[in-house]
Amino acid sequence: MTRPNSIERFPEIAVCLAAFNGTCWITEQLDTILAQTGVAVTVFVSVDASVDGTENSVNAYAQADSRIVVLPHSRYFGGASKNFFRLLVELDLTGFNYISFADQDDIWERDKLIRHVELMQKNNVDGLSSNVIAFWPDGRIKLIDKSQPQCELDFLFESAGPGCTYLMTPWLINEVKKLLVDPSSVANQVALHDWLIYAVCRASGRRWLIDPTPSMQYRQHSKNVLGANIGLKAKIARLKEISNGWYRGEVLKILEVSCSLSNNPQLQDLKNNMAKLGLRSRFNLLRVVPQIRRRFYDRIFLALMIIFGLF
Repeated sequence: MTRPNSIERFPEIAVCLAAFNGTCWITEQLDTILAQTGVAVTVFVSVDASVDGTENSVNAYAQADSRIVVLPHSRYFGGASKNFFRLLVELDLTGFNYISFADQDDIWERDKLIRHVELMQKNNVDGLSSNVIAFWPDGRIKLIDKSQPQCELDFLFESAGPGCTYLMTPWLINEVKKLLVDPSSVANQVALHDWLIYAVCRASGRRWLIDPTPSMQYRQHSKNVLGANIGLKAKIARLKEISNGWYRGEVLKILEVSCSLSNNPQLQDLKNNMAKLGLRSRFNLLRVVPQIRRRFYDRIFLALMIIFGLF
């Protein structure tokens, strides 16, 4: 699938939007994407089979605005990441200057894309993410700060922030696509698309920038896949993900992908230690904790999980 012709002399950006049961919010989200200043956007929408009329909502919007391109419906992906992977694999994004992701329910600042384009060009990076302002139906708001200084190996253990803030070069997207079209690549099994893309960028020796200025309002509601990870309930869920092996399994997948892209022996050593569960391997993991998480609190938390054998 190719993009429609653009007559505007602005940076051309493909916005990949994955939707599922989002008819309550998706029109407002599309409004804020199409209102972006200083760029020419084309929005590619993939709808995971929904029951609330989301398909009808995006079809109607596409009929009214040619900048919306809707992929064929009736497919069930079972999660946002698989839906985003579908967009990356099926779309021909040749000719676009940058590629962005969008959720179905957020509100973008009008200069989100052009400001990020300028930051990417100024800093010569292949990927960019930003902080966001989370907001709730009851009026609460909170800054979600992901802009702590990057560590040497943080990409192996965490994402760069919400995927809906990502702006990426065609080179980076093509590298990810090469992995996804290979049925033998473990990349297809990674649960979080934003984490995978951040890891591909960093493992390939390319640079990533995390912008401390919030670029969007990040809607919080009961249907969020992950949400803002705030509060006691979120912390309990996070502890369960670590103690039940899910997080460790995802780190191992990211490590395998990263090792296939890099000759850094430190990655292979870390992979070997992660594959073991003994005291020696836990000690080796503790030694690299300062390099694998950006927030000090997260380092302490992960270190405790390693010490008590929960990771």
